[in-house]
Amino acid sequence: MILRSAVLPTTDGTNMGEEQEMGTIADISEPASELERLIADLSESGLLVFVFGVGWWTAHLTGVTAPVLRGPADRRWWHVQLGDEAASWTMDVRVDEITGVRFVRGPYPFPSFPGREVLTVQFLGPGEDTVLSCYVHDLYDGQRMRPEKLAAWQALRERYGNRDESKVHHGTLLSPAA
Repeated sequence: MILRSAVLPTTDGTNMGEEQEMGTIADISEPASELERLIADLSESGLLVFVFGVGWWTAHLTGVTAPVLRGPADRRWWHVQLGDEAASWTMDVRVDEITGVRFVRGPYPFPSFPGREVLTVQFLGPGEDTVLSCYVHDLYDGQRMRPEKLAAWQALRERYGNRDESKVHHGTLLSPAA
């Protein structure tokens, strides 16, 4: 499973278990691969909605954040912590287990907004299932798609292979036929 945790901190102050183990890892670095640069670009792009697994869990990232990428080359995490000491939310995604990336422009999934589209970047796990999706937030101004949002998503797609789907091999985005 790529999502390592999405937990609130313990309230008894014991700091036990996986949370403590991951908090003691000192190998924090800049993006070390093309996949990690894509994650950094997404994190810096502003309003996004992250959907984990089958879509039951979502996290709305408001504003710009600098991703923390950590761990040795063969076991990398994308770490996000939002909030403060009083209340926070933590997400760790195993970057080294991502097997593919999709850029998807498709129909809006809810019938209450007919004719609308969504723009997403999907991360695939070892079973080729979408394990994390990143949706462009606030995509519409009334009935019209915001052209600056579409242009930014298209520029990101062009920067990372200019294709709908890429296979990930050791952090490099490749054509699915490669």
